[in-house]
Order: sequence, then C-alpha cells, then structure tokens
Amino acid sequence: MSRRPIRRDRPPKAAHDDLRLLLAEVSQFLDQVRAALAEPESEAGDDLRYKAAYIATLSLVIRNQNFSPRENLSEAARRQSHGLAFISLLLHRLTLLAHNVFRQALHLSRADFLNDYALDEFFDEIDLGLALIRPALEQRREKQVIRLCQVEGRLDAHYADRFRRLSEELGAGRGRSGDLVTTLMIVHYLERIGDMILEIGEELIYIVFGERLKFTQYQALMDGLKTAGLDPGRKATAFQSIWSGRSGCRVGVVGTGGNGQVVFKCGPSGKMERERDNLKTWAALKPGLTPTVRAFVPAREGRAAALILEYVSGRSLRDLFMDSGLAAEAEPALAGALEHMAGLWRATRQETPIRAAFARQAEKRLGPARALFPDLLNFEGSWGEVEIMSLRELLREAAALEQNLAAPFTVRIHGDFNLSNIMREEGGGFRFLDLYRSRTSDYAQDLSVMILSLLRLPKSGTAARERLAGAARRVWDFALAFAAENQDQTLEARLSFGLARSYLSSARFEARRPSAARFIGYGRRLLEALLAHGRAGRPWPEFRLDHRILYI
Repeated sequence: MSRRPIRRDRPPKAAHDDLRLLLAEVSQFLDQVRAALAEPESEAGDDLRYKAAYIATLSLVIRNQNFSPRENLSEAARRQSHGLAFISLLLHRLTLLAHNVFRQALHLSRADFLNDYALDEFFDEIDLGLALIRPALEQRREKQVIRLCQVEGRLDAHYADRFRRLSEELGAGRGRSGDLVTTLMIVHYLERIGDMILEIGEELIYIVFGERLKFTQYQALMDGLKTAGLDPGRKATAFQSIWSGRSGCRVGVVGTGGNGQVVFKCGPSGKMERERDNLKTWAALKPGLTPTVRAFVPAREGRAAALILEYVSGRSLRDLFMDSGLAAEAEPALAGALEHMAGLWRATRQETPIRAAFARQAEKRLGPARALFPDLLNFEGSWGEVEIMSLRELLREAAALEQNLAAPFTVRIHGDFNLSNIMREEGGGFRFLDLYRSRTSDYAQDLSVMILSLLRLPKSGTAARERLAGAARRVWDFALAFAAENQDQTLEARLSFGLARSYLSSARFEARRPSAARFIGYGRRLLEALLAHGRAGRPWPEFRLDHRILYI
C-alpha cells in the first residue's frame, strides 16, 4: 500500500541553520569593513576578498537548496523556501556593496579623511538591520519586519546629508576633489546597502503575509484597515491579488476574519484621490451602483495613497461572455448595464458642447507600441498610385479634423466602461468598478471602449467570434438609439473616432506582432474612412460606418 507524502509546514531545519550562518558571516564582514576603513591597506583587502568568496558560495548553497526543495512542502513552507533563497541572494549582493566601500577607500590620499563624515552612523543602521532579520523570520513578528524596512529610510537620510555636504565642498573647492568624489562613492554604496535591507524586509513580508507587497503598500494596507475599523492583525488577514493595473495600481481582496472581505487599492496619489472623489460623486447620483469607500489613506513620506473599498461579489460581464455555459445570460446582462449607464447619462446631461479629442488621446497612448513595432506605426510609402500616410500623419490630420466635430452635450462618463469593470450580482443588480477616469465628457468614449472590450475577448472559433461581433453591433445599435432620443446627429462619426482611438490604444498592450498589427490596421482603416469623409467636405451627420469593422 502506497503512503501519502507528508506535507511539511516549514522548510528543512538545515535551511534555517545555513541562513543563520550566512547572517553571522555577513555581519562579521561588515565589522571587518568598518575596521578596515580606519587603516585601508591591501592586506585587509585580501582577507575581505576571501571572506566575500566564502559568503558567495554559502549563498549559492542556500539558493540551490531552497529554489528546488526536494521535500513535499506546504504552500507556506514552499513560500518560505523561496524567500530564504532570495534573502541569501540579497545578502550576497549586500556583501559586494560593502566590499566596494573598502575598495573605494584605497583611493583616498589619507586614511583619516573619512573621519569628518561620521560613517559609523551608516554602519550602526546596517548592523541593526542585519540583527533584525533572524528574529523577524523565526518569530514572524510584524513590528520587527517594519523596523527592518525602516532602516532604509534612515540610511537615505544619512546619504542625503553627506551628499549635500560633499557637493558644497566640491563646489567651493575645499579639500582634494579626488578624496571628495571617492567619499561620495563610499556613501553611495552604503546607501545602496539600505536598498538591499529594504528588499530583504519586503521578502519577509511575503514570507509572513503570503503576498508580495512593497513596504509602502503594506503600510498603506495596515493603515487603511485600521481607519476602516477592521482588525489588521496578520493572523486575521489574508490577501489575494486581483491584478496590478496598467495604471500602476496594486489591487487585491483582503479577508479580515469575521469582518468579511474588502478591496485594497494602492497607487499614485492623484489617481487614488480622483477615484475617491468620483466614487462619492457616483454615490450621490446613483446610490448603490458603485462600491462604498471604507477608508482613504493619503500619500505621505514617499508612500503611495490607498483606498479600502467595499468588496463586490458576483461575476463580471467579461466572465459571463467568456463562459460558454453562461451565453444566455451574457447579452441580457450587457443590455441591463447599458440601460444603467444611459440612465446616468440622462441624469447628468448638460447643454455644453465638448470635443473629446480622440485622435490626440490615441497619439499619447502609442508610446510602448512605437518601441515594439516602430515599422507598423511609422510606415509610409505608396501602393501603385495610392499614397500611404504614416500613422503619425493620419493622427495629425484627424486631430485637426476633430476640431470641427463636437458632442452637442456633455454627460458624466465612466471613463473605462469595459466588461471587466461591470459586476452582475447574484440578485441581478449591477455594480460599476474602477472609476478614477470618470469625468464629464462625450458618451461616445464609453461606448467605444465597451465595443472594443467585446471584440478583444480571447475567444476562438467562428461561432464565438460571430456572437461577440453581434453583441458589439447591438451596443452600436443601442448607441444610435440613444443618439436619436437625444437629437445627437454626429454620434456615428464621433463613435468611429472613439473606436479608432480604442483600437490604436490596444496595440500598446500586445507583445505579439500579429495582434498589434491587427489593431493598428483597424485603427488606420477607421481614420482613413473619417479623413476621406472630411476631405470631401461632407457634413458629419452624413457619415456612416462600414460595420465590417466590427468583425475582428
């Protein structure tokens, strides 16, 4: 009879023993570097070189043991094994930086030159950081991990002070310029050691907390949970990433024990403040349609801002369209979401014309695609008697043409109205997510984003693609009906400009050339159709789109 393998909750004891030994060797190495700075001599350099080589070997042994553990480990133990391997690598890198400190000191004209710059303050902080690693790992205490991470900030402050002093002395011509530059290099390496200590602390956050978070994100999460009145204790808190957004935001679902779940969103201060304000605006316009803001953590001391939001259960419209078994539910759900959005547009309509400037938006969003596929974007030439303009030229002419095309009124738009940002709850209700781009603008932007989010779904097969194209066409028909209801005669032209912007913007997220070429090709075709209409001097209410563009 076969025996089930035993799952272990911790990596082998030998791994901890080896890390303790490595920490002791690294601490001793730092002591030797500190002592050698008083009398920098090549003989001391030999000892340091031998010890650095031993530390490198020991670090490699730990990495080999832990990156591919042989035993059947639990997920927590496997996470700790990988963490130990990475910490050993960071300690090796820290040693190399400390060795560079000594090697720079050999270039000084006199040994006592460093006395005026109080380098002991750096070494005392580094010693503290190294001393905190072992208890933080073995006892898994949050306070020790936080103290460890905070070492980097104090080393940064010491470096900033010495950098200012050395810069002033170099500018004033005080002292030997070579010694001043060498000292600047020494304090730079000491500051870089602080970066290694911070990375070790963040690896400990991963081991203890179970999720890779930057220290600033972890602080914002704990502060946000406290502000929301939730218990931020590690044992009662579980974190699961949803995505790291293309906007630079970190998003995750946080379980808080008996208090249920919340959503944590951390990112640039301006974006978090804008989303908070937009959520408050939407709550006043359509109560219950958007998540409740449980807490807001403002940015401070280099820390990103964060939101703690109500967790919304249910399934996104993207999930409904991707699951073949839910095909019958997907399109009615889409129709319901469009009606909710149209209700908000009606409620917020203002008789102020607006130009959305879709061509200019597309130009700003092409950066990554230009780097990956410059030939697709910069190609120009001729095909027989037909002149082919570069995409830059097309967008420049389109931007000028859009100056004569305005929406007759403004509404409050979602700003990123795609399938992933619409949740259908179990009871059939709808919730809208990710509102930091919301503003008053042209509703054609919301509609163009929704159409392309349908066409971009990774579904293969003729029947599936035709179903998505049909859904996109129904969004288009909905748009035309809303335009007719509101006497908007130029929507079809503006929606085509918006679709061109969405197609071209999508190319920046594609690493595969065929996909990028397809999106850029559709964007070009739309722009060329619009430009042909404009060059002919025909009025915009007469523009009609060839709907074959919806079959991607």
